Amino acid sequence: MTDVDSGSRTADSGSEQYPEQHQAVGGLDDPGLVRAWTHGATAALRRERDAIDRVNVFPVADADTGTNLYLTLREGDRAVAAAPADTTGARLLAALARAALLGARGNSGVILSEWLRGLAVAARRGGTTADLLTRAATSARSAVAVPAEGTILTAADAAGAAARAAETPGGGSGGGAARTGGAADGEPSAAEALHVVTAAAAAARASARASRDELDVLRAAGVLDAGALGLVLVLDALVVAAAEAAGARLDPEAGGSPAHGAAGGVSVVRGSMDAVTLDQLLDAGAPPSAPGAADPGTPADPAASSVSEPVPGADGAGSGALELMFVLTGPGGEAADTVAAGLRGALAEVGDSVVVVGGDSGAGTAVWQAHVHTDHLDQALVIAAEAARTGSLSQVHVRHLEAAGQHDWGVVAATSAPALAGELAHTGAVVLLTGGVDADVAALTSDDAGRAAASTGARRVLLLGTPDVVAATDGQLDVDELITVPAPTDVHAVVALAALGTLLPVGLPDAGTLDPVDAHAIVTEALAGLTVRSVPAADAVDALRQAAGPETAVVTALLDTAVPDDLADRLGAALADRAPDAELVVLPTGRPGDAVQLGTESIGTESTGTEPGVGLGPEEAYA
Repeated sequence: MTDVDSGSRTADSGSEQYPEQHQAVGGLDDPGLVRAWTHGATAALRRERDAIDRVNVFPVADADTGTNLYLTLREGDRAVAAAPADTTGARLLAALARAALLGARGNSGVILSEWLRGLAVAARRGGTTADLLTRAATSARSAVAVPAEGTILTAADAAGAAARAAETPGGGSGGGAARTGGAADGEPSAAEALHVVTAAAAAARASARASRDELDVLRAAGVLDAGALGLVLVLDALVVAAAEAAGARLDPEAGGSPAHGAAGGVSVVRGSMDAVTLDQLLDAGAPPSAPGAADPGTPADPAASSVSEPVPGADGAGSGALELMFVLTGPGGEAADTVAAGLRGALAEVGDSVVVVGGDSGAGTAVWQAHVHTDHLDQALVIAAEAARTGSLSQVHVRHLEAAGQHDWGVVAATSAPALAGELAHTGAVVLLTGGVDADVAALTSDDAGRAAASTGARRVLLLGTPDVVAATDGQLDVDELITVPAPTDVHAVVALAALGTLLPVGLPDAGTLDPVDAHAIVTEALAGLTVRSVPAADAVDALRQAAGPETAVVTALLDTAVPDDLADRLGAALADRAPDAELVVLPTGRPGDAVQLGTESIGTESTGTEPGVGLGPEEAYA
């Protein structure tokens, strides 16, 4: 088997394959430290996610890096909190890494999950603090198809190198015994761990400050890398947890460096991110050198640092309009070793910002999380299905990058129609694909819907045809309000999103308008006048003639892949005969078969949403 650097094994490898070494891991195997760290880092990212989102311009300016890092680590923190009280530190790190992998959001979240996976595998195998941090950096970099410098990867490398330099050749920190639990018994001390993680966090901070000089897109926008800033907070939280474990306090006036005295004190992770953002704007060296930039002696304008337009990177990153993410489960063993590399290569042919993490779970199966920005969703889904020939897909998540960012209303739509997934995403919805590809797709869970709701970046979310997750707590969902709207067919989702208009976000008041849009009311009204019939292609024209009349305003026809090529024209002719002023909307589903869904919207009528007596096949119903 290859090691974690090649992306072949996840952090939760079973004990029968990777028995715990019970070796020193530089003090980071303390379960109390792991719990305190994950809780503190999650809280810091939650608090500062908006600030990080505002400076997010790479690989695309979609203003969601802070949110994605938070949502990813939040999943890991929940797993750690739920672990039994007697769980070892190494196993807590394994639980953290696995949950983060399965719950990873966005390019930055997937990279963070792989960083955590490298950390966990190194802990299981027994290593020093520097071993953990250097392995984490190597693992994260190996997951990215085209690594870029001046990013979270560079900050992770700097942290690992600094940790290595801070250790003595024997494995301890400079000036002390190599292994402690006290120096006498050869175990690593908490004080040594604190020394090493403090050096690592300082190096990551310095790397983040320098990121603008390494990446043209950051220099042009006048900001530092958002992912690197997020990693700084994660490592600062590790410093705080290590200080508490060592009984030291942190001196905020000295940049969070440890000082002698009672436990407690503060760090940037417990205060604000001012130390990062102000350094970014005032102290990070020369201001932007792009055309029109400020004079070199003038500090950058904080308001100007939050750009809203995408600034493509030198490698063309950011050209893909849709973000596709999916979890792939397959057989473990030797066959799993090449899956991640194969996926990276294949997805890089149809998109950019490609990251694939995960590997053998150690229990006979393997799990990967894949991410790509693409304008060729159909081809990317074929690649996903091909990779899942001997396994299954889950959490197949499609999002339009321009719809990211904080706004009032968001929409989550589920569909088993792969071609329709792109159409729905282009309206601004976060789409969960439930089938329609040549692979098994796991049924949606309430956790899947909750993650998608959080991914909208909205305060209030409509769930169309998704599992009922209202019973989940607000803290789990990270939205103010979640409303489930019954959507038994794909036509319901199309009509609902058409009523909201393109492109979401919706709900922001226009200039001079006092009251925001009520998205729920708009969708409810639109669906009240909708009747849906599902018929074989051979019966579609007759069905439309029966359903349409003088009161018909719009007919939506969703066509599976095996319908006759001229069916759309014949439907148009039939509608022109029955309702000359009506509009016909024809969309392909990309789903195998010859079924046709016909949705009729009429003026002045109300319907329960489906024609009485007409059954809906399982392929047309939402999971």
